[in-house]
Amino acid sequence: MDAQTLLGTAPDGQVASAATRLAGSSGWHGTGRGDTALWGLCAGSGKNPYQVCVDLADRAAKCSCPSRKFPCKHALALQLRDVREPLPAGEPPAWVAEWLDRRARPAAAVDDSPEAVLRRARAKEKTALARQDAVRGGVAGLTDWLADVAGSGIAGLPSRDGAWWRSIEARMVDAQARGLAAAVAGVRDAVAAGGPAWAHDAADRLGGLHLLARLAGSSALADVVRRRLGFSVAEEEVRAGAGWADRWVPLLKLESDDGLVRTVRQWVWGRERGWVVVVRHEGGGGRPTPPLAHGVAVQGVLHPYPGAPPHRVAVGEVAVGGPVGPVDAAPSWREALAGLEAWLRADPWERLHPLGCAGVRLTGDTAHLVDGTGRGLPVRADVALDQALAVTGGAAFDAWGLWDGHSLRLGAVAGPGRAPEVLG
Repeated sequence: MDAQTLLGTAPDGQVASAATRLAGSSGWHGTGRGDTALWGLCAGSGKNPYQVCVDLADRAAKCSCPSRKFPCKHALALQLRDVREPLPAGEPPAWVAEWLDRRARPAAAVDDSPEAVLRRARAKEKTALARQDAVRGGVAGLTDWLADVAGSGIAGLPSRDGAWWRSIEARMVDAQARGLAAAVAGVRDAVAAGGPAWAHDAADRLGGLHLLARLAGSSALADVVRRRLGFSVAEEEVRAGAGWADRWVPLLKLESDDGLVRTVRQWVWGRERGWVVVVRHEGGGGRPTPPLAHGVAVQGVLHPYPGAPPHRVAVGEVAVGGPVGPVDAAPSWREALAGLEAWLRADPWERLHPLGCAGVRLTGDTAHLVDGTGRGLPVRADVALDQALAVTGGAAFDAWGLWDGHSLRLGAVAGPGRAPEVLG
């Protein structure tokens, strides 16, 4: 199993990122591999290291850490270490042999009595309530932090040192609200970016955090708020749910790198369903392959995660469906932007939106894309823009890109009535 496949088994991006970092840590000792298992000891926050072992037959894992995610970051990191350089061969220690022996025994019959089912349901409910209580405490801490920022004013944020920012981010992580930690990091990045608009951008993000904290305890936008707080849904659970059959066109893509994990996001247009988003992560310095191939239409089923449109989806059964063909685009930027209203009402924290407009031209300074009514949007000056000029030769073209509220990141172009060509 290669690194990309292993990271695909992570329950979420945070575990994939943490495992990639941990795989290169010097805190491992006592690692080894046998014919049937991997094992190792990993230093943790306590005095005793975590005992980690993986059954090579089915990649089942056991770890003495308190994580409720499977696989945890330690089990995933141990496997990544073995992929990069095979662990030393040896005989498994007693604690590994005992675990393998227990797994080899015939499974006891599941107690399906009403009492046992009720006990399991209560245990699951208790775990969920404990997580909710932890997140509720994190939201309360964030509310106090926001009040302090408002009281002292955002003008002082550039003078705050890294430890000040890290303390609130760590507090959100400890509260199992990684979504809030990421949102605080977004405020920090807006401040660090500087420039004439930094205060506006920081205030916008702080306002979004305030709204999220306000809605955390309400039923409004429940699925979206849970996702923004950091509650995740396993991809296997999503794939087991209802799917959307359509003819899909992978049209826009964006790669990002947090230093540990590279992520590629694809905005895919369905002829019946409209826009959806597919995400793939890759660690270990690798470059992720887009889940769906660009340049061809895909016939198949995508499974939506809970949330608001454009939904994130998990890829189900798909097959190449032939040429792409023309793709719909709004007749003007005004109509394209007006179409975002429903999305923003459903998820006011989303900052990247797919837009398409027919019959646009670049201005002489290539700073704006102007539609047939004479209205224009600022466009990012990057490689995709150069490619668009080469493809269109200065003639009018249909354009699709990602709008962040400031400028359009061009992603695909097409001649009138023709199939779009993906850029970048």
